[in-house]
Amino acid sequence: MFKVIDVFKIGENVSVTFEGKCEDIKNGSRLIDENGNMYNIISVAMANYDNPLDISKSTTVLIHPCGIEKGELLKIA
Repeated sequence: MFKVIDVFKIGENVSVTFEGKCEDIKNGSRLIDENGNMYNIISVAMANYDNPLDISKSTTVLIHPCGIEKGELLKIA
């Protein structure tokens, strides 16, 4: 499960940050929430960190417009 820790709108799409290292999430992946809503990953962000160990703290993705909120739990569909 991936916990949503941040959400913000970028143009028509939504940037969503998940807690932890989410190496199974790839461009084109589909995520599903606890209510069965499906979300398509447009792109996984390539963040820059001063400390390489920080990369395991979060993963940010771009998805199509939706109502995802902080605290939600999603999994790979």
